[in-house]
Amino acid sequence: MKFIMVMIICFGVDCQAIYDSEFEYETYDNCLTEAVTMTQYMQFLFPSSSGEIHCWDRQTFDTFEKYLEQGGQPTMDPVFPSGTDT
Repeated sequence: MKFIMVMIICFGVDCQAIYDSEFEYETYDNCLTEAVTMTQYMQFLFPSSSGEIHCWDRQTFDTFEKYLEQGGQPTMDPVFPSGTDT
């Protein structure tokens, strides 16, 4: 199973999702290792922001992307319309 890294960065209540759906990590551990490095980098660049980084499988990512396409907004601790917290 492959994984996609999704960063959610918030400046106050304005949150944005950053991801590259074409780039997939071979394992969850590979994605998580990169996520730790990315977290440190983003905290350095944007010290007054808050955010999260997720490593989602394709099915979870597709659900998230569909949620955004239907007008949903990225938030910290996202809960998708299906009620499934991922």
